Amino acid sequence: MSRIVRNVLVVAVAVLGLGLLAPPAAVAADEYTLQVHAGGAAFLYTLCLKTDTTMKNPRGSDRVCTGKRGSTHGTFDMSAPYTPGDSVKIDIEMHTGLAGESVTKDNVDITGARSCTLSGAVHAGKFQCDSPINTVNFEPPVIEAYTVNTNPKKSVANLLNLMAWLVSAAAVAGLLITGATLAAQLRRGAMEERTEYTRSIAFVFTACLIATTAGPFVRWLALTD
Repeated sequence: MSRIVRNVLVVAVAVLGLGLLAPPAAVAADEYTLQVHAGGAAFLYTLCLKTDTTMKNPRGSDRVCTGKRGSTHGTFDMSAPYTPGDSVKIDIEMHTGLAGESVTKDNVDITGARSCTLSGAVHAGKFQCDSPINTVNFEPPVIEAYTVNTNPKKSVANLLNLMAWLVSAAAVAGLLITGATLAAQLRRGAMEERTEYTRSIAFVFTACLIATTAGPFVRWLALTD
């Protein structure tokens, strides 16, 4: 009997040792379900839910995404694998343009939230969960003020100088032509046309005066802009 008892004890100790050496059973993953109210979102969006369990996935995606959606999808549920004690985060992508432009807010902590609302218009969207701390506002993009290109070449000044030179050349040519024509008429004794040529000279001087005001006027605009 002592040998039988000894054999039984040896078998029991071996089974107990194998049980102690065996790895602990993995904790079964549950699901974290979030209800999303997006009927008031006047834009296209994509939501991606992730937990510590999904982010440890070595083969698949580290998050569960909805795909591109809009206000017509209304209220829906999205779920992701979850282990008790996990932190829960969500990535929000607002699609703002036809060419694929988007605005994103990643890693928004919504741990403990069970209901979230997505609303607003493009660049003014709002994501809010049933916990006030989980609120994200999308701000409009910053539009830089338009400034005149003040490069070292001073292309605008060069253009004004060129136009002023052309106007001066045209004015000189006009005076020479008018003066020559008037002299020819006086030599022939056609004095009755002198009023017309005098008017032509006045027109040339007026054109020169208007042209010379272009440069100061443009500089005044630049100073008062």
